[in-house]
Amino acid sequence: MSALAPGSEEIRDYLLRRMPDAARGRFEEAYFHDDTLLDRIETEEDALVSDYVLGRLDTAERRLFEESLLGTPYYKDRVETTSRLKLRIDARGLFPDRVEAPAADARLFPGRSGTGVAFSLLTLLLVAALLSALRLKSDLTRARLELAARPARAADPAAQAGVVPLAQTVLLGGDRSAGPAITTLRRTAGGAILLSFPRSLAGRTASTLSVALIDGNRVAWESAAFPSKEMDEGDVSLRLPPGVPPAGSYAVLLRAPDASDKAETLLGILEITDR
Repeated sequence: MSALAPGSEEIRDYLLRRMPDAARGRFEEAYFHDDTLLDRIETEEDALVSDYVLGRLDTAERRLFEESLLGTPYYKDRVETTSRLKLRIDARGLFPDRVEAPAADARLFPGRSGTGVAFSLLTLLLVAALLSALRLKSDLTRARLELAARPARAADPAAQAGVVPLAQTVLLGGDRSAGPAITTLRRTAGGAILLSFPRSLAGRTASTLSVALIDGNRVAWESAAFPSKEMDEGDVSLRLPPGVPPAGSYAVLLRAPDASDKAETLLGILEITDR
């Protein structure tokens, strides 16, 4: 896989969690090189949900979808929204098992074959599902921006408002005058986490950095190495895979793998509980 340009099949492998660990690391590293990758992932999510509802997935992919994704509130809501649209059309008899040939002036689409009618209605269904997904995406984007503008709290405001964000944001390394902060996060079951910290904490001595979550002496998760840009403004954001790490308490360390002294900076303590 090209870490800089994962294709549609690789994105689907990532979503269905059948991508090997090594490839997942390279895929997550691509977030630092391709600003449009998140949009491409969401587009592939739309196609994956539509394929599931319309029965286009093969047996193996359908089983992976149900075991890995369908149990999360985010995907459950997406499937229910698309399924309601399909059931509404099916209830009106727009997809009959057998196409009769009534009088020409009484047909729903005069002059068109049953195959043509089915194709037109399928296109209508896909357009309706796309509009629903775009509206949901707009709501999720607005919720993420609101979360990023306020301090992390134990109760997620977006969840209280009935919106499940694509990734819950955790801000680290802010005011360090009183020592590293302890941040408590109530994570949606199977949800993803977006870790953010000021770029100024990266310093100028290391050419590459990584972020690790440490549980005692065990590394629960560590990002792929990413470049340390020569600037002190802006934030660094890392998106953890859905459901990673398991619920627990972790020290969040900023590491410099290529530094001679293997320097580490404690960004904070992250306590995760699942709803």
